[in-house]
Amino acid sequence: MASLEVLYNAECPICRREIDHYQSLSGDDVEYIKLTPDIATVWGLTEDQAAQQLHARRGGNLIVGVDAFVAIWQRLPYFRVLALIVKFKPIKAISSVVYRLILAPLLFAAHKKRRARSK
Repeated sequence: MASLEVLYNAECPICRREIDHYQSLSGDDVEYIKLTPDIATVWGLTEDQAAQQLHARRGGNLIVGVDAFVAIWQRLPYFRVLALIVKFKPIKAISSVVYRLILAPLLFAAHKKRRARSK
């Protein structure tokens, strides 16, 4: 069983490309799970909540946003150094703000537009 589960929005081309790259480097200790309404519910989230940011679970504990990225990076060759850098408090604070207030909302807005066009 994987020690880290990652819930991601496979409908987002940027998210999918990034997760595909991580998956190519990951061992069996990371499981990547595509977001569906049912899966979101199992994780205790709505589909929109799950699509707004990257989510992961380790030992039943939910990890969100930059912390989820760090949890993935710690398990990947070439990314472990990045995980150490981003865990440094000032960098983590800035990264979290940029992700939560700029990047994640932009990706979520694009996701909503794609969904509206497909209906």
